[in-house]
Amino acid sequence: MCGICGIYNAQSGEPASPQLIEQMTGLIAHRGPDDQGVYTDGPLGLGFARLSIIDLSGGHQPMCNETGDIWIVFNGEIWNYKALRKELIEKGHQFRTHCDTETIIHAYEEYGLDCVARLHGMFGFAIWDAPRKRLLLARDKAGKKPLYYTRVNGNFAFASEIKGLLAYPGIKREADIQAMADFLSIRYVPGPATLFAGIYKLLPGHWLLFENGNVHEECYWDYTFGPTEHRPLEEYIQGIQQHVKRSVEERMMADVPVGAMLSGGVDSSIIAGIMSKLTSHKVKTFSVGFDHPEYSELPYARMVAEHFGTDHYELLVQSSDMVKYWPLLTWHRDEPVSEPSDLGVYLVSKLAREHVKVVLSGEGGDELFAGYPKYVVDWIANYYHILPASIRDGMLMPMIEHLPYSMRKLKMAARNMSQPAPQRWMSWFGIFNGPLKDELLTDTVKARIDLDSSRAFQRWLENNPQRDDLSAMLYLDTKIWLPDNLLMKGDKMTMAASLEARIPLLDYKLIEYAASIPSSLKIRSFKAKYMLKRAFADFLPEPILTRKKMGFNVPTGIWFREGQRRIITQLLLSERTRSRGYFNDAYIARMVHDHLEGRTNYQAQLFTLASLELWFRVFIDNPQPVIPQQSVEELLADEKPVVSSL
Repeated sequence: MCGICGIYNAQSGEPASPQLIEQMTGLIAHRGPDDQGVYTDGPLGLGFARLSIIDLSGGHQPMCNETGDIWIVFNGEIWNYKALRKELIEKGHQFRTHCDTETIIHAYEEYGLDCVARLHGMFGFAIWDAPRKRLLLARDKAGKKPLYYTRVNGNFAFASEIKGLLAYPGIKREADIQAMADFLSIRYVPGPATLFAGIYKLLPGHWLLFENGNVHEECYWDYTFGPTEHRPLEEYIQGIQQHVKRSVEERMMADVPVGAMLSGGVDSSIIAGIMSKLTSHKVKTFSVGFDHPEYSELPYARMVAEHFGTDHYELLVQSSDMVKYWPLLTWHRDEPVSEPSDLGVYLVSKLAREHVKVVLSGEGGDELFAGYPKYVVDWIANYYHILPASIRDGMLMPMIEHLPYSMRKLKMAARNMSQPAPQRWMSWFGIFNGPLKDELLTDTVKARIDLDSSRAFQRWLENNPQRDDLSAMLYLDTKIWLPDNLLMKGDKMTMAASLEARIPLLDYKLIEYAASIPSSLKIRSFKAKYMLKRAFADFLPEPILTRKKMGFNVPTGIWFREGQRRIITQLLLSERTRSRGYFNDAYIARMVHDHLEGRTNYQAQLFTLASLELWFRVFIDNPQPVIPQQSVEELLADEKPVVSSL
């Protein structure tokens, strides 16, 4: 795993500065502390920071072909590179190294732009084709690896992380107001936008060509939930088992030690178990818990570790860790920390890095096999609409509204059942939507934006309609929720610790296979993730299969009321925060007061707003992009006391 960056001064023609490339590379050096490289060719410059995983002695980048006129910087791993290498050698290509990077160069020489679709792996790369004077960027099918780009006065720049772009002259560090409003709704910014005005993500499964001053972007891979053939249940089970085992085995390829992240949930337990069966030595597994037992999954992780005989490590995260690391997490995320679970992922990654260089992680199982409770509730919504309005509105809704806070997701789902599907689905992970968003934003901001943040959801479905509501939800989550939030978190937090994370359950062949399974087999008897659990029912401990889904919850609501009262108040109610002019200050003050007094639970809303404010302080307020060394307390030390009745 690595960090890449580059510039192409196509408009100005100014020679690329090696010093500038070094500065851009330095800002993402945590992604690759083992080696760095710079290449310039007139107005073109490429930078590279390497984390050595395969062919440790070779693989220096930027790398070129035999004639020195095609260059590449590559972040990721290609699982089928040996087969591609053999194919290309048979066509007459000559190799100087044993790394997967060189395979991409020769594949480009042989197949041109079509080479990208032939790559099976996780990646973000850039190829400079000097004879054609064109720059090609590409991102893997599922969007496991990030890649950002921007244009400044006709020139072009790209990097693995946004911070790498901020050193480029002429970049304006300004918030995209529409993107900020979308972030407030769903806790992340749907691609291709970012929270920085003028900086964009390359979408998953897409390549981008910058040539003759123009940008052309194209989708090279997609999948669909088309018509299904109803096969015997056992045939689907065997198919799932075979695809998952193959995917895990492929991702154990490395010339360095490989471990596993183990939450104690179904997905990570399957991966750790398969790894244990595929190797003769004990697999190292890593888990994280929290200082409030009801939020900790450590007992389940220990159960799995004991069941498969892994060499198990774990740590406990406390409130003081959030205070210490929150600004640093913001820096590594590039955008606001959308969920407090980033803290746990970062700290367990640091722990893992002490023992291994690569880990396998369990993201994707919920989105492929319908593992979230929202899928079950939305499935029930189909029956809800059959009921007469007198029963729905006169009996059920009043009963649902009186349910306790612990059943808030059911209440939210019921309130949104009458909405169009994209708005209903978006609300599941929503923070500020509808009346909350309307009351939060000032009239000035609302006049500049589209309040409906379901645009990205609707756009994907308009271009790619799916066979039923469940399939549409799963498709959207793999196209938006995963690459723009969960995978982004996984990449940024592991790479912050110079650790490579691999995601077996998001193997593109497994994605396509899961899409072929009828929706009626994914949810049965109100049970989510039915098929994946059936496929590994004889493999995992029974309590892992039957336990209630926890997710990666963090006790921020408790922390805010206890040791972080002053911090959350200072972040949200200070004069500096209020001077930004985006929000209704009185409304935020009421939220803070009601939460701290225990009248209601606004932990998600307060965390989202506080993370946004920290992002402004880390990236927008500072004249230069500088990694924050301070804790939240130290960052606020010079802040004037909040004048408030709180």
